[in-house]
Amino acid sequence: MGKLSGKVAIVTGAARGLGGGIARRLAEEGASVICADVNEPTMVVSALRAETSGRHTSAVLDVADGDAFDALVADTVRAHGRLDIIVNNAGIYVGGAIAETDDATFKRVMDVNLLGVFHGCRAAARVMIEQKNGRVINSASQLGKVGRATEGVYAASKAGVILLTQALALELAPHGISANCICPGALMTPMLEFSFQHMANQRGVALDDVMNSYIRENIPSGRFGTPADMGATVAWLASDDASFINGAAINLTGAQQVFF
Repeated sequence: MGKLSGKVAIVTGAARGLGGGIARRLAEEGASVICADVNEPTMVVSALRAETSGRHTSAVLDVADGDAFDALVADTVRAHGRLDIIVNNAGIYVGGAIAETDDATFKRVMDVNLLGVFHGCRAAARVMIEQKNGRVINSASQLGKVGRATEGVYAASKAGVILLTQALALELAPHGISANCICPGALMTPMLEFSFQHMANQRGVALDDVMNSYIRENIPSGRFGTPADMGATVAWLASDDASFINGAAINLTGAQQVFF
C-alpha cells in the first residue's frame, strides 16, 4: 500500500508536463486522481488506469472559471464522498518587458496563475473545513521569490500564489488542514524545452549545447529537474509524513535558488 492509499485528489494542469508527473506519483501512492486540464487529459488518465488501481477520471476545466471549479469539486465529493488533496498546478508562462505588455496579456496570466489557484483553494477549503482534514498544494515558482527583467508579470502571479498559500495555511490550520506551495526551478517539460530550442535557433547552435551551458552556469546540482521530482515532492506534502509542514514555499531548484 502506498502513502496515499484510498485518498482522493484533484490535479489541475494534468494533461502533460509537471501536472502529468504529479498525477502519476499520486496514483502510484494509491490515490484516486481526478485529472483536470483545459485540454482533455484522457491520455494521462488511460495510463493511470492501466498502471495503477485507483478510480481515475478526467475533467475539462478552465481554472479561471470559478463556477466550473466549484462544480468539479462538488462532482468529486458526490462521486467519492470527500476530497483529500487538491493540487493547483495549472499555469501559463508569458515573458516580456513590462512596458511592452498589454492589459489582455497581464489579465490572462493572472486569471490562470493566480485567480485559478484562488478558485481551487476556495472550493477545496469549503469541503475540507467540513471534513476537518485535507491538503492544499499549489504550484508557484522560483520566480515568485526573485525579480528578473522580462519576467515580471509571470513573477508577480507566482508571488501572489505564495502569499495566498501562506494566508490560507493560517486560516485552515485550526481545522486540521495544511496549505503549502512548491517553487520549481528549471524542470524539464515540453514548455522549457521549447524555450531552449528557441534560444538555440537564435544563436545558431545545438539544443544540447544551450541546455548544458545553462546547467553549468545555473544549477549546482548538475541537472534539470523532472516532472517526477515535482510528483515526489507533492506526494510527500500530501502524506502523513508532512503533517506538520504548513505554510511552506519549498524550493525545488537543485540549489539554483537557496533563499527563504
